[in-house]
Parts: sequence; structure tokens; C-alpha cells
Amino acid sequence: CSIQYLIISSDDFSNCAFYSSKLRIAPNIYVGKKQRPIERYKVDGKWIDRKNAEEAKKIVEILKNIFATRKENESIGIITFNSDQQTCIADAIDKEAQKDQNFRALIGKEKYRMDNGEDTSLFIKNLENVQGDERDIIIFSIGYAKNELGKVYTNFGSLSADGGENRLNVAITRAKMKIIVVTSIEPEELKVDTSKNLGPKLLREYLAYTRSVSDGDKASVKTILTGLSLQDSKEEPNYAITTAPSIEEQMKERIE
Repeated sequence: CSIQYLIISSDDFSNCAFYSSKLRIAPNIYVGKKQRPIERYKVDGKWIDRKNAEEAKKIVEILKNIFATRKENESIGIITFNSDQQTCIADAIDKEAQKDQNFRALIGKEKYRMDNGEDTSLFIKNLENVQGDERDIIIFSIGYAKNELGKVYTNFGSLSADGGENRLNVAITRAKMKIIVVTSIEPEELKVDTSKNLGPKLLREYLAYTRSVSDGDKASVKTILTGLSLQDSKEEPNYAITTAPSIEEQMKERIE
């Protein structure tokens, strides 16, 4: 099979997991090298009524930090794994905006933001309705966590369905510059080996991958990507060309 060339806003994980390592990632023109392209935050959240309030609270904190520290007015998107968590985060942002006048003003600007005629507004979407949307920074709320009884359920909605892994691939390739993952679980807590479909298994691998990149663990990153590359090749996808810069080269430079 011939090597495919693609400029994507993705990383080695998507290349290995979904494209059998056949992509040649075009060099990235983004030159910032002070931070890793993936950051991971672990919180003590609970999965109650299909939502995770602690993760929503953490995302408000992350938004405030981005507003205070960003150097190039980076655009922001938030992706969740279901509509209930999407609503939970929107409610948490609204609640904080009621209390904090400065935050309210900044959120107001982000909600209706346009850059050079392009919609670059802050969005909050879930796995099912995020498609061609790209932003400089993407924040993921994994959501899934132990419930009140201390059990992690393995029903991941559309991700568990046939072809659910494709939704995951779309979601994790929406970031042009940086991915921030907010999670309440470690990948080892997801007992998905017996899952019928690939989506939940790749979610576990992605959580392991983001943890390793965020920690700068070169050996673990290599092990995870090698394992993905050794999987049997699937039907080759139709590649959608985009001009978004890639974070793949950044990741390689910062963990080597």
C-alpha cells in the first residue's frame, strides 16, 4: 500500500491506531516548544447521573488559566463523551460567569469570536456532534469515573457501538496546537478486554498514551504506539485534507 501524505491536527496515536502508521505527517510550522502538546489532569470525580461535576469544575479552572496565560489568543474547544456532560460543563461555566465579572466578559467574547471571517468561538460539543470543528486548544472531559458504589461501568454510549472508534478518531484530531485531558480514572480501571467493538479499547489506549506524553514517559509512549502499529490493518479510510498544523512533530521533539 502506498504511503499517504496528510497535514492533520493530530498526533502519533491517530496515525498508529487508525491509519496503520501509513501517514507521513507534514512538518508543523508551530514553533512553541516550552510545553508538551498534551497535558493531563486527574481529578477525584464521580460518574453520577451520566455526568461528572468535578471534571466540569476543573475545566472552568483550566479556562481561567488559559485566558490569563495564553500568548497568541488561542481558540478553545471542549469535547465530552456524552450530551449530559456537555450540559454539565456549560452549566458550570454559566455558574462561574454569574459570580466572576471578568470571567463573564471573557466567556462572552469567546462565544461570539470571529478571526479573519472565520468562526473561532468557544464550543462545547460531544463525541456525536463534533465534526469539522477545529480549535488551537481542545479540552477533553472524559467524564467516566467510579459511581457512588465505587464501580466503573463500561457502557460508553456511541463509542461502544460498531464504528465508535471513528468518532474517537475525529474527536482527538480537532486540536491544532494543544490537547488538555481531564479525567477521573486511570486507563487500567477500564475493563474493556471483552468489549465487542474497538472503541472502548482504543479509549483505554488513548488514556494511557495521553498520560505518558503528559508525564514525558518516552518508553511508555513508544510501547503504546508500537502496540497500536502491530494491530491488524483495517479498511483504509478516506482522508480529509486540512491545512491545520500538526502536533505530531512537537510531541516527538518534547519527549525525545
